[in-house]
Amino acid sequence: MSNTRSDQQGSLQDELAKLEPPLVNVLTAIAAAVAEVAHTLRTASCDETGTCNTLGDKQLEADMVADSSIFAALRGCGAVELASSEEKPTDHEMGGSGYSVAFDPLDGSSIIGANWAVGSIFGVWPGRGFVGRSAREQVAAGYAVYGPKTLLVLARPVAAGQAPSGAERRHVVQEFVLLPSGAWQLSRADVRIPQAKKCFASANLKATSDNNAYRQLVLHWMSERYTLRYSGGLVPDLHHILAKGGGVFCNPTSPTAPAKLRCLYECAPLALITEAAGGSSHNGQGSALDAVLSAHDQRSPLCLGSADEVAQCLPAMQLHSS
Repeated sequence: MSNTRSDQQGSLQDELAKLEPPLVNVLTAIAAAVAEVAHTLRTASCDETGTCNTLGDKQLEADMVADSSIFAALRGCGAVELASSEEKPTDHEMGGSGYSVAFDPLDGSSIIGANWAVGSIFGVWPGRGFVGRSAREQVAAGYAVYGPKTLLVLARPVAAGQAPSGAERRHVVQEFVLLPSGAWQLSRADVRIPQAKKCFASANLKATSDNNAYRQLVLHWMSERYTLRYSGGLVPDLHHILAKGGGVFCNPTSPTAPAKLRCLYECAPLALITEAAGGSSHNGQGSALDAVLSAHDQRSPLCLGSADEVAQCLPAMQLHSS
């Protein structure tokens, strides 16, 4: 397993320097927006606004602040044609040219009141639009973790001469930490997920009531003395897998506990990051990267993590994948 930490204390700009300038502008804008969201979250209200987005989710004031910050950064970078967020789930003109960005501005906002870590999720697509496209078309993806430290994890294209460890990979996954100065410092240069680790995050446990395969899977994890690491936030749960060297996040469905995760804003970007780091993703039918988006509100079961651990989850995932 390679989980290389940077000895040269490189910066985000150093790592992006060999990429195409328009993509550099997009990723730099995302990083700037994350830094602003991290600052505003220290004091932003987690009270409900009294409104719901068009997907039916209750909106917090913190959601709206984060959403506005990210839209403003993308609009100002000059390289984004369209953007869409979970708070505003339609295509919005950004005035630029080159890429489209879909994002969840504040994933896990319902646990802010408990002062737990939350995140933001980003998927970057070449060209214009999302519907009718495969998640595998993403050129880059990332997530931010707002916790004791603010972290930005990016799956970005491997530039010429930058292939890690001589591997022939399309993307490399890197972790950056936000410094007090506002700069982003490289903290892990090549994040990798091992084949297996006895650690699980069991989301949507309500589905165990009528998804027997999932119930048996949870019992298997417990009988085999797996470690439970579940926070209720998708981003911190996935980040634990990348930070601690493996495990699995499993979110199946059942007839009475349907899918809640949005393919565009959550599943597609996190699947790219997971697979780029050497792990696996599954949506009940195959890799989540092979799913073709039919609508902004398309939802899906999702399993992410170490390849061997994901493979054990397939019966529970496939049972109600439709």
